Amino acid sequence: AVVSTQSTGVYGTVYNFFPVSFNLPNDYTKFLSYFTKIQSKNGKQVWICKPSDMSRGRGIFLFNSISDLLYDGSTVVQRYIEEPYLIGGYKFDLRLYAVVTSYHPLRIYVHHDGLVRFSTEKYSGSMLHNLYAHLTNTSINIKGPSYNIDKERIGAGCKWTISQLRAYFQQCSID
Repeated sequence: AVVSTQSTGVYGTVYNFFPVSFNLPNDYTKFLSYFTKIQSKNGKQVWICKPSDMSRGRGIFLFNSISDLLYDGSTVVQRYIEEPYLIGGYKFDLRLYAVVTSYHPLRIYVHHDGLVRFSTEKYSGSMLHNLYAHLTNTSINIKGPSYNIDKERIGAGCKWTISQLRAYFQQCSID
């Protein structure tokens, strides 16, 4: 959340793709004010809550009512991207691997390949409690009923390599 704010301040709108984020409990008052403002303007909003001290998708949940926000430690709350880019109807994220060897001068080495992680159920913005449709964490999706099923466009399982993603984009004439 802090990186997003700092990056937008330094680089301007080039970082406007990052969802509005808050670190709770520290930013609770700011979050509540923002939530209330959006609620009064639009009515509908979805947020994702991610505990800071957990991994592999544990403790993550989506909510659209402030009464559903329950947390007992440090957590990040982000405005949920409700219309994500999908492949075959499935959400995905990218795992890219990089090492920073110097900050001044900035020197970053990025591995030529990485992972594309998919949800194992087709995305539906109306089913907030179906984590298999919203999360891409392999440790969550491997337990899902559709994990081994051959899914439209992505196949069985829930992972591709970046090379497979590039091939898909090329096949679809996406630059």
